Amino acid sequence: MNYTSEDCVRFVEWAKDNGYEPYHYRGRFYWEGPAVNLDSIGDAVNVPVRFQTDSMGLGVVIYPQASDTGGGTTLEAL
Repeated sequence: MNYTSEDCVRFVEWAKDNGYEPYHYRGRFYWEGPAVNLDSIGDAVNVPVRFQTDSMGLGVVIYPQASDTGGGTTLEAL
């Protein structure tokens, strides 16, 4: 997936630098963009952008507040 939003690109870089595998997520209220799964919200340390969460039962999905459907920098390029 490609992202043009600066916040989404920074989020993907943070995720990869911290050992998480980002993926494209379609969240609440038509939100789209990169996300990662964490065991708990306490694992979201030093995220460089404002983010939101969805509780998924045994874990949590975090993703930047900025939405981006794709079209710029690829996940693989980061």
